[in-house]
Amino acid sequence: MDFMLAAVAVIVLSVVLLYWGHRFGLPSIVSFLVIGMVAGPFGLALITDQTFIATLGEIGIVLLLFTIGLEFSFQSFLRSWRAVIIGGLVQICTTIVATTAINLAFQMPFNEALLFGFIVSLSSTAIVMKILQEKGEVDTLQGRTLLGILICQDLAIIPMMLIVPLLSGNSSGFDLAEAPYEIAKIALIFLIIVVLGYWLIPRFLFRVAKERSRELFLFTIAGICLVIAWLTSEAGLSFTLGAFIAGLIIGESDYNIDALGHIIPFRDVFAAIFFLSIGMLLNTGTMIDNFYFVIVTILGIFLVKILTGSFSAAVLGMPARVCIFTGLALAQIGEFSFVLAGTGRDAGVIAEPVYQVFLAGAIVTMAFTPFAMRASPWAVDLFYQLFPKRKTQAKFAATDEISPTENLSNHIIIAGYGITGKSVARAATLAGIPYMVIELNPEIIRQERSPYRPNFIFGDAVQEEVLEHAGIQHARTLIVTVSEEDAIPRIIRAARNLNQTVHILARTRHVRNAQHLLDLGADEVISEEFEAALEIFTRALKRYQIPDEEVTRIIERSKRLGTALFTRCADPTQQRRVQNFETLFRATHVHTVLVEEGSAVAGMTINELGLRERFGIREYGFRRGTLRFSTPDPGLRLEVGDTFVFFITDELAGKIIPLFSAPH
Repeated sequence: MDFMLAAVAVIVLSVVLLYWGHRFGLPSIVSFLVIGMVAGPFGLALITDQTFIATLGEIGIVLLLFTIGLEFSFQSFLRSWRAVIIGGLVQICTTIVATTAINLAFQMPFNEALLFGFIVSLSSTAIVMKILQEKGEVDTLQGRTLLGILICQDLAIIPMMLIVPLLSGNSSGFDLAEAPYEIAKIALIFLIIVVLGYWLIPRFLFRVAKERSRELFLFTIAGICLVIAWLTSEAGLSFTLGAFIAGLIIGESDYNIDALGHIIPFRDVFAAIFFLSIGMLLNTGTMIDNFYFVIVTILGIFLVKILTGSFSAAVLGMPARVCIFTGLALAQIGEFSFVLAGTGRDAGVIAEPVYQVFLAGAIVTMAFTPFAMRASPWAVDLFYQLFPKRKTQAKFAATDEISPTENLSNHIIIAGYGITGKSVARAATLAGIPYMVIELNPEIIRQERSPYRPNFIFGDAVQEEVLEHAGIQHARTLIVTVSEEDAIPRIIRAARNLNQTVHILARTRHVRNAQHLLDLGADEVISEEFEAALEIFTRALKRYQIPDEEVTRIIERSKRLGTALFTRCADPTQQRRVQNFETLFRATHVHTVLVEEGSAVAGMTINELGLRERFGIREYGFRRGTLRFSTPDPGLRLEVGDTFVFFITDELAGKIIPLFSAPH
């Protein structure tokens, strides 16, 4: 097929499948893999040249790994060092050992079994982090735990790529006579890279940046990537490893933000090229011929990775909810796994049919990830039902022997000890109100719990046993400030089942969740979205030169309307005054109305306008020249040029504005 015609066909197919993939919640990576399958030589055969496909894949992975290296942050590494070093190493090592043992039991050669252990141990940073970002849970306990483990996996690719060539029986790595020479060559190349990274490249980039040429800077960045990739290739290593190292070097320089600004617009294109090429290599015929083997492989990957991911989080001391979520989130094959598998196939470590099984398993596990992460609350509830007496730690104990104060009554229970929870605890201390904190993060418990502040429980507030231990039956108020949106409704439901009279105040991120939480039993809901909108709205009103008194009155009115939306009615039969967020901020706007010459209101007094009687308007701003009136005299007669500022709907504005306009 003509190249241009094939390109057009692939682009059209990509638009269609990406659209439907987005509708069904599939990651774009999975969509690109499927597009490659359909467009490749084993599908519609829009592109059949295997050499061209391989070249596309090489270009795509070099550029993709370069951008991943650019975005890698050693600061994130230091902040999550426990999750990186302990959790990451435990997850990688246990997965490699389990996968290798299973493959050896099926009579697979050791080198091939070990390579599959490497491949299966890695997860998709792109998919997991994108889902966490969409859920707004990157900075939660489970988000930070996952980030730490994924960082360790990204770093582990370096030693793995060094080992893979040695797994081939034909590799010179097994020649003892050549070993010193090979080691010296690799050491020399890495020494050159270190010198380039710490001394030459930053100075060179400084001179390039001084020229203020976008094209020069972009090609310099690309040139550095290719040079370092070539150096690592000359050392007998993968050029993709060199691209990743080049990204790390530039990412830690003073020019990382500018480099990212130049490269990120192309990042999705690089990823698309790579995963399209991978999808084109999948032979659906081979997959069908080995259908049962493919199914067993996929189930084995899921089982091993869920167990090892959950175990690694448990080693960090995480509660059951975080452990289960971590295991489900990591239960897929990662981007770097494709690099390892391709390297192993080229080195002859794995055969083509086995490589095809790997591709099928990768595509299925990646596609399943969003659904697995969404199923986490259901899996946690099932776990608690199967193990009702199971506690995340022995009897909610912290790291010492301090026991919480017993027999609390009329106290506040704070679920989540972040910034909001800590503020509530401080206020309660100042007011002399007893409180009990439930927190998932063992580090916070270790730091905050002391003989002076004993009322801290390490546990999951979703569990009724934890709430009972916190004294929910005798508490006056429960304040839910946990970061995980999925946990908030389950905490409210559990608390309401245990105590019908406790006052539940919950924080949520989005307005759309408020009604659901109220229906579950929350008495009040604080929406971060609503509060932020109200503050921005307040500052915007002041830009209209409305007097502070008028701004205060309008904002108080908005808060009253918001209270009706975010507070549970005592009488269920009472009609809610505000049905949705549209009424507050989307249907109501600020309208500035000028008294024009010859208009119907010119010469009238404010009292004669009848704003309250005719239009129901109680609050408004009034200006005359440079003078502003918070409460103008009702007998004041309007003059041409006077200005009213109303906070009303467009429909009502359509009735008022003609009265102030000159006749046409």
